[in-house]
Amino acid sequence: MLASKEVTERRLMLRRLDDLLEALEQLNLRDSTELSGRVRRSLAAHGIPFEDATEIRVLIERVWRKQEAHMAGPRPDRRKLPSRRSAGHRPPGHDVIESIMRQGGGRD
Repeated sequence: MLASKEVTERRLMLRRLDDLLEALEQLNLRDSTELSGRVRRSLAAHGIPFEDATEIRVLIERVWRKQEAHMAGPRPDRRKLPSRRSAGHRPPGHDVIESIMRQGGGRD
């Protein structure tokens, strides 16, 4: 249950950062140099440093770094687990292909 709550909180944080990123990207597209009050409050709430002279593209990069901190960790390496293609196992259909190749080779 605790893990589920942590996942939910992480997702909400990522969603808020996504919204902030979208707002910054819109400002950047409009070549705006001034931040709205909402964007300023959001940057402050997330602990992302900004000054009046900070370029929008720099703020976008800071938000990306903040998002990375909240992303799920690396997935376990699945190659450590036995796979269907382990040594000795032939991929599906291999016998059919081999049979066709043998038939075609006898006609030459």
